[in-house]
Parts: sequence; structure tokens; C-alpha cells
Amino acid sequence: MADSEIDKALIVNWALVELGLAPNFSIDDQTKLGGLVDIFWPRACARSFGLHDWTFCRQTFLLTRQAATPVTGYRYGFDLPGNRVGPALKLLSDPRRSTPIRDFTIEGKTAFCDDEAVYARCKVMVDPVDWEPQFADAFAILLASYLAVPLLQDTDMANDKEAKAIGTPSQGGAGGIFGRMIAQDRSAAPVSDPVVSNALDGGRAGGGDWYGKY
Repeated sequence: MADSEIDKALIVNWALVELGLAPNFSIDDQTKLGGLVDIFWPRACARSFGLHDWTFCRQTFLLTRQAATPVTGYRYGFDLPGNRVGPALKLLSDPRRSTPIRDFTIEGKTAFCDDEAVYARCKVMVDPVDWEPQFADAFAILLASYLAVPLLQDTDMANDKEAKAIGTPSQGGAGGIFGRMIAQDRSAAPVSDPVVSNALDGGRAGGGDWYGKY
């Protein structure tokens, strides 16, 4: 493994150093520390990936159309990707056009609409080696906030690290280092046509108004 590669073990060790502890974690760690990482790593992933629709983990899928005729009243049902994180960001009839499909509904892992071909832009979980370095850095601080109490019994440090990573509770996860990264990530994406966005704000309930924001 190259010295510059950022992996899970390195990120955990960053978190330990953030807490003033020795960076002694390894992937095959069977100690108390290893057990705590197994508990809190998935929680930190769920929280950090859920803060924003990060461009580095977006992926567009051509959905598989189901053979059965739906009972929902729509012409077609499509399988949503199993590795997505959260709901699809957009359903599209043309992956190069930003205008989303507006007349659709989703039940479980199936999207229903009248279009013959549907693309879904989704957020997917990616391995730490594929994370942006700034994301990995902020993630380590958030992970440190989870580990501060079980390792050090220090609630104040846990709160301080959480605020450093995502801001205060009043900021709703949009502050701290992650908050600045979210602003940068949004500025890197093309701005939606205001006419399209305004039209989508009044879209049907089945499709979800928030699709016009991406």
C-alpha cells in the first residue's frame, strides 16, 4: 500500500490523535478499541454521508425495467440500485438533461413512472480510499467525537469535536468543517435553471419537490 493512500486504519488513527491518544489501530485489531471502531464507524458513516449529496459519491444508473405490469397505475416499474444511500437524487429520462421526471412514485425499492427508460442519479457508499482527502479529515474528527466518551469518558471533548466537525446543534449539521465543505461542493455543481426549479417546486407529491434542488 502506498504511503499516501488514505484507508480506514489511517482515518481511525487520525481520530485517535485528535483525542490525544496513540495512533495504534489496525484493521485486524481485536482489542476493545477494535470493537468500539466496529460500533461507531458505521454511525459516523451514516451521519457524514447523510449530511449532503456529495459529488464524489454520486453515480448515475440506467434502471432495470420490471416485466410485470404495476398495480400502481403507472406503465412501468424499475428496480432502484441496491447500493444507493438514501433516496435517489433524481430520476431522469435523459442522463444529460437536468430536467427530472416529475410524474412518478416510489415504493420500497421500485420506482414507477410512464417513461420507457429511466436513469437514477444516486448517492452510493464508497470505500475510504476513494474519499476526498478533506472529507476523510472531517470524518476523522467526527469519529473522534463518537470515541471520546467510551475511550476517555470526556463528554466535553465529544461535544467540542462534534462542533468542530459539523457545527453546533442549532446549525443542523451545516456548520464546522463539513459545513464549509458542503458550501464548496454545492458551488462546484452547475446552477439549475430557475424556471425549471420554480416549476419543480410545485411538482406532484409523488415525485418530491426537492428534486429540483440538484
